[in-house]
Amino acid sequence: MFKRKGWLLLIIIVIFFIGGSWGIKEYYYGGETYYTQITTDGTKQVDKDTEGKSYVSYQYDLPAYDQAGHQKKVSFNSAKSSRLQKQAYLELKVNDRKGVMSWQKVDKADLPKAAEKALAKQLNR
Repeated sequence: MFKRKGWLLLIIIVIFFIGGSWGIKEYYYGGETYYTQITTDGTKQVDKDTEGKSYVSYQYDLPAYDQAGHQKKVSFNSAKSSRLQKQAYLELKVNDRKGVMSWQKVDKADLPKAAEKALAKQLNR
């Protein structure tokens, strides 16, 4: 009887620890997926790293759309020394607390229909 209660308690503690760890990870590093299209050249930024070396990146402030077509204004850096290709489609991972966590280029065919429609409507303005 005691062994069963001990094992049950251990299982509950492990489940609680795993669930809590997952929740913390999602809170700080998780996010929702949004889609945008590069329509500007971005703003050139020259910064210095911890060793004093200069590096160039480009800041983009664009509207992005989720799978349902809801808009959100996002701001992110290219982290490249060259501009992103105009008209390219990007998939963004957006965290409510930290902003854009990551981005990657996607094909137009990979866009959800509602996001594609919202992006097309935005370009026609």
